[in-house]
Amino acid sequence: MKLIADIGNSQIKIAEAYNQKLLKIKSFPLKDIEQLGKYISRNYTNKKCTLFYSSVLSDQFDNKFKKTLKGILIKEIRFKSTYLQPSKLGSDRWAQIVAAHRLFKTNTLIVSCGSAISIDFVTSNGNHMGGLILAGAERYSNCFSGIYNLKNIKLRNNQSKNSNIFQSNTAKQITSGYRVMISSSVTAIYSRLCHKEKAKPKLLLTGSYSKKLSNDLEMKCLVEPYFVLKSLALIQNATKLF
Repeated sequence: MKLIADIGNSQIKIAEAYNQKLLKIKSFPLKDIEQLGKYISRNYTNKKCTLFYSSVLSDQFDNKFKKTLKGILIKEIRFKSTYLQPSKLGSDRWAQIVAAHRLFKTNTLIVSCGSAISIDFVTSNGNHMGGLILAGAERYSNCFSGIYNLKNIKLRNNQSKNSNIFQSNTAKQITSGYRVMISSSVTAIYSRLCHKEKAKPKLLLTGSYSKKLSNDLEMKCLVEPYFVLKSLALIQNATKLF
């Protein structure tokens, strides 16, 4: 059995991979790596599993991760891209760039919504034209930590997508402000690409907050919350690592 894992800045996502199909997707907070080890031990000890994973964290955490899995898996391989200069971007972003090109073969704007919001543009011939990074929801909330009356206010996850931009209380105003800031940024970037390119690029939203962002956009977009895992499954299948 083949397992796929995406180790991000705040979560570890893991799934079973059958070609490019993902099953039993689970998420664990980064601080609960022991729970991840128990989950894998309980479900996969006797199934002769391999693991292909990407990580944006240090080699020190990688050693801890491997120690947690010691004796459970047959083999684990960490994705390290040979795509141009992989050290300049996180491996999760490189995996998505490679997969987007292989799957769509058209100009694609990838907006990955996790602890941070990263935006990458890959052309139809596979060239990565660069990207940018915006603050994720938690980091945005933290920017008010120095303001006495706002420091304990967090973004609301349940605010209606049809709610008005202007809100009557501070908590809703912060949430609405963040949503307007991110959706406006993505809209401006995408509109600029549409004006510049002959054909409209595909707009791909990935990550934990991708569905929420899609509700605030008026453009047609493809929402793939687990696209990093899907990308790793595609790369693993194409390269026949196991």
